[in-house]
Amino acid sequence: MSDQIDKTDSIIYAEVVRGLAAVRRSIGLVSHGACHYCDEPLVPGLRFCNIDCRDDYEKELAAKARAGRPE
Repeated sequence: MSDQIDKTDSIIYAEVVRGLAAVRRSIGLVSHGACHYCDEPLVPGLRFCNIDCRDDYEKELAAKARAGRPE
């Protein structure tokens, strides 16, 4: 029984490692001085002017992904 558990543990661990590596490889949004959703000018380092713009941007990306359209 412990052999099956050990195999399952190693499969789960490998999937977690693979998932983390994929996340680390993905490039996120880069701050460019304006809100990525509404183009409002921002201080350096920010990507969105408020939580609503961030949420709307993420909803729009998810809708595009569901429709099979690229960003």
